[in-house]
Amino acid sequence: MNQYFFNIYKALYTVLIGMRITFKQMFHHAVTHQYPYERPFEKKRNVREIPKGYRGQLFNRIEDCIGCKKCEMICPVDCISITTQKLPKGERLWDSMNVVHLKDNTEVIGVVEGEEKVAENTTVTVKTPDDETQTILSDNIARIVERKPVIFYLDKFDIDMSLCMYCGLCTEVCPTECLIMIDDMKGIEYSTFDRMDLVFPFAKSEMYDKEPTSEANAAD
Repeated sequence: MNQYFFNIYKALYTVLIGMRITFKQMFHHAVTHQYPYERPFEKKRNVREIPKGYRGQLFNRIEDCIGCKKCEMICPVDCISITTQKLPKGERLWDSMNVVHLKDNTEVIGVVEGEEKVAENTTVTVKTPDDETQTILSDNIARIVERKPVIFYLDKFDIDMSLCMYCGLCTEVCPTECLIMIDDMKGIEYSTFDRMDLVFPFAKSEMYDKEPTSEANAAD
């Protein structure tokens, strides 16, 4: 008999424990937000800071893309589509910028003045795209991505984020590290009502001095 009443007590007690959170929320205001029309949740304290290296939306710093197509070839879901035209033999457009990786997991993008190989107890001067100059101690540098020649016209560089599986393989094989995954709120909040809006074109014909000619050989 005692066991019978104990089981009743235990059942009621465990239900009340489970309903404790529910009872607390009954006296709070509704927390549902009409996303994407309302985005106040970004300012709430319960939203964690996005960690460095988060795999968000793919972005291509197209000025430093050399058209090697490694990202397109390694993509397991074929979400990257590239069309290029090769310049005549011996010609080049420009060189990609350096990416200076620091030991604090930050990076500086620009052109390293002088030697790209870092010697001990020296300083490295980097000229950024904003024409600003930064001086970095060699002890703070983890590695430097070397500059590569751009010998292809990029007629098309599209990324379909509706297909992307966020594996990050494309960013790992990029020789100039111009292809990255955005690790802030912009890399998360790009939802849309139309799937076609998830196809992001990055090719810019206006960044070339001349339009691609019919004499240029198509890349394999």
